Amino acid sequence: MARSGLALTLWACAVVGVLGGCQQPDAVTEASFVKIGTTKADLFGLPGEYRALHMRLEKRLERPVRFVAQPDGPAIAAQLEQGNLAYAFLSAAEYAAIENPEKLTPLAAGVNSLGRTSRKALIVARSNSSIQKIAECKGKRFAFGGYRDPLTDFAARRTIEEAGLSVKDLWPELIPPPPIAMEGRLYLRDDVAKTVVNDPTVEVGVVDEAYYVRLPESGGNFITGPSRDQLRVIGETVAVPEVLFVAGPSAEPRITELLKDELLNAVKDDEAACRQLGLKGFASPDIAAYEAVRGVLAPPK
Repeated sequence: MARSGLALTLWACAVVGVLGGCQQPDAVTEASFVKIGTTKADLFGLPGEYRALHMRLEKRLERPVRFVAQPDGPAIAAQLEQGNLAYAFLSAAEYAAIENPEKLTPLAAGVNSLGRTSRKALIVARSNSSIQKIAECKGKRFAFGGYRDPLTDFAARRTIEEAGLSVKDLWPELIPPPPIAMEGRLYLRDDVAKTVVNDPTVEVGVVDEAYYVRLPESGGNFITGPSRDQLRVIGETVAVPEVLFVAGPSAEPRITELLKDELLNAVKDDEAACRQLGLKGFASPDIAAYEAVRGVLAPPK
């Protein structure tokens, strides 16, 4: 009897709902989302870099926010221009790959652990090495950072060439797996400083300055890691800007102002959001800094 009564109640509510009597919450439509483009992707839909920020933005905007993965900078620019995205996070390299960014409005630039909106990479040699300048790296094993990394690969190669060397003048590497082996360079990611200090066959390499300043001034060893006094800085790359947040042509002015204020004035106080983003916050962008490295960040031919 109780079951039949419940079924009758549900049936009645359904009928009345069709007639407009049952109040249902408004459905979240596709148009209600604030869509932000990124090249970061995650199997669960929300990359770890944006989880805390995502919560902040939805609360501030009182709108659902969606991060939409795209393959590269030009793809993001195309989606922004077509109105499928309203905003986007772009690395300096992704921005540089966009042929015509005139329709994008820069809103905020990331501030790194150095307290700046850009950073360099440092060319370092072992402190007891005879190498004093980049030109003396000819015929030497040279440790690059990340494969195709804008700072410790592309910018480093440009710096070597500006010192009068071709990358082919370095000792060719044949051991790493394809495709790196085919390019003949040694890539060690975060192990460059440790290898330069401890491997007698690798006297020189390139390290991110944000990594370098975190090294202890002295006391480095094989177990605890290198220290700055075990390295000699013999050169540096150009400064590469941090991530850029932009608005596209379809962005709503009210939402844009809220986002800009949130990034520039509030995110810096959110420890979780900053930690996930790998930043200390955001500052007003200098678009000239991004344009200045456009050629440097193009993959070398």
